[in-house]
Amino acid sequence: MEQPELKLVTAEPARPREPAAVAFGAAVLAAAAIATLFGADAARRPFNPGKLAESAMARTLAGNDPQPEREAQDILRERLRRVPLDATSRMIAASLRAETATDGAARAAAVAQILAATRLVASDEWVSRGAARAFARCGRTDLALREIARMFGYAPDSAATTLAQVEPFVAPEQLESGLPETSAAWLAWSEQLRADGRHGEADERLAALLARWPDYLPALRAAASVAVGRERIDELQRLVPPALVLAETVDNAPLIAFRARSKAASGDAAGARADVLRAIALSGGAPWVLVQAGDAVAAIDPDLARDYWTRALYRLLEKPETRGGAIWVRFRLARQDEREGRAGDALREWRTILVERPDDGEAKRRVAELTGANRR
Repeated sequence: MEQPELKLVTAEPARPREPAAVAFGAAVLAAAAIATLFGADAARRPFNPGKLAESAMARTLAGNDPQPEREAQDILRERLRRVPLDATSRMIAASLRAETATDGAARAAAVAQILAATRLVASDEWVSRGAARAFARCGRTDLALREIARMFGYAPDSAATTLAQVEPFVAPEQLESGLPETSAAWLAWSEQLRADGRHGEADERLAALLARWPDYLPALRAAASVAVGRERIDELQRLVPPALVLAETVDNAPLIAFRARSKAASGDAAGARADVLRAIALSGGAPWVLVQAGDAVAAIDPDLARDYWTRALYRLLEKPETRGGAIWVRFRLARQDEREGRAGDALREWRTILVERPDDGEAKRRVAELTGANRR
C-alpha cells in the first residue's frame, strides 16, 4: 500500500467554525465512513489509515470538534489490537493525535505512540520522516533531531528534507545535533540548503565538507557543478585540475567531463577531447554528461559541441521527468546558432524557451533583436 504523506502543521491559526448545516453534513459523512469501516464492506476493502486520519483531522480542525478525531482513533486502536506490528497505522494514529492535540496530555500520548512506531522498524524512511515531524509538532525537538540524525545513516536526502521541515521549531544552536558528522550527511544538507535558495549557507557547508573530507568525490562533483553553473572556470580548475587522477568508473564520468573542461581552458585540446570521449562512454551517453562534454569542447570544436548538446536534448526529451532540463540545452544551442549566424535556428530555439519561460529576459531580448521588433 502506498503510504500517505503525513502533514506537519507549522502554525495554529484560529479556525472558524463551519455553518451548522455544513457541520452537520460533515458529521453525517464521518459517521457513514466509520460505519462502513466497521461494517460488511470492511472485509472487502483494503484498510486505508491515511484517508481515515486525513478526513478526521480535516473535520476536527475545521469544526473545532474533537469527535471525528476520537472516532478515527477508536478505529485505529481496534486495528492495532488485531495487527499490533502495523507500524504504518501506528504512525498515522500518532500523527493524527499530534496534529489535533490541544493539551500536554494529548501531546504526551502522541509522543508515546510515535516512540512505539519507531521501535517497530529499524530503518523505515517514511516512519522516520513522520516521526520527526510529529515529535516537533509535540514540542519534542530533541526526539525529532535524534530521529533525523538516525535517518541520515540510511536515507540522507530524505533526512535533509525533514531537517529543513522541522528547522522552524528548533533553536539554531540545537540544529547541528540532527546533523551527524559524516560526509554524506553534510553533502545532503548542503544540497537541501541550495534547493531552498540558501546559497551562501550551502556554499559554506560544502566548503567545510571538502576541507574535512577532501577525497569525497560526490562533494567534489557537487562543487564542480556549482562552479560551472556560475561560469567560474578558475574555480573549476582549482577543484578539478587537468592533472587530477580519476578512476574510470561510471560514478566518475561527470568529474572526467569537468576535467575535460579544465584541460580545454588550459589549452590542452587533445586531452579535453579524450576526456569527453571517456566520460560519454563510461556514462552510456547520460544527458548531463553530454551537456558538460559539449561545454568542454565548445571553444575548440563547435561542431562537436553542437552534436553533444543535440544528443543531450533528445535524451532529456525522452522522459517526462527530465524534460524540464531540456531548456538549459536550448539556451546553449540558441547561443551557438547565433555565434554561427544561423538566425532562423536561433529564433526557433529562443521562442521555444519563451513558451516555457515567458518572463526570461535574455530570450525576450534575443527574439526582439532577431525579429527586428526593437527597431520599430
